[in-house]
Amino acid sequence: MVMNAPNLPSNVDLADRVRAQYEKHGFKVSFEPQPGDLPAFMGSYRPDAIARKLGQNVAIEVKERNTATTQASLQQVRKLFEGQSDWRFDVMFMGAGSRSRIAIPAASPRRLRERFNELQAMVNNGQLRAAFVLAWPLLEGALHQSVPGTGNRPYTPGSVLQALAMNGLIEPTTEKHMRPLIDLRNQIVHGDLNVEPTREQVDLILTSIAETLEAVAA
Repeated sequence: MVMNAPNLPSNVDLADRVRAQYEKHGFKVSFEPQPGDLPAFMGSYRPDAIARKLGQNVAIEVKERNTATTQASLQQVRKLFEGQSDWRFDVMFMGAGSRSRIAIPAASPRRLRERFNELQAMVNNGQLRAAFVLAWPLLEGALHQSVPGTGNRPYTPGSVLQALAMNGLIEPTTEKHMRPLIDLRNQIVHGDLNVEPTREQVDLILTSIAETLEAVAA
């Protein structure tokens, strides 16, 4: 199924656009679903979001524009859903006005290393929450520096991890251990004041950044 996102103000968060589209039909939406949230038939495929209500399940892929290249890349994904009566596959095209068209300039390796050192200093000073939140955009910045063409749009945290792993910039085991931290990151940045990252969790994302920076330097 192909859907166009509603025409909302440009400052509305992309996740809110997707959520609004499905919640008005009674679905509960979850972003960056974990492997345990997905059926076995999807294999290694990870949708951007899933929507569920009684008797209906939807895997949601968000794309910038509906082009021939995009459609070709989605053909294999659509095949996964053939014969799956309790799941359907939706693609949402956000259009030219979405924030997905923001260009992200690549930072220099030196600037990335400086920011990394700042994060390490924050951790050493006990500022775990701030370091944890700021580590995610630094990880994305390292991706933009290391993989040409990725700076043409912002990435979700899950897409950053997937792209880093697919390009050999972080180990598959690192990606696996990092994915559960996405929910914690989302809770914090969306206003949950009752959760705090542990030192081990912050160190894990710093390890991912360090692996990526080493690959960039090489």
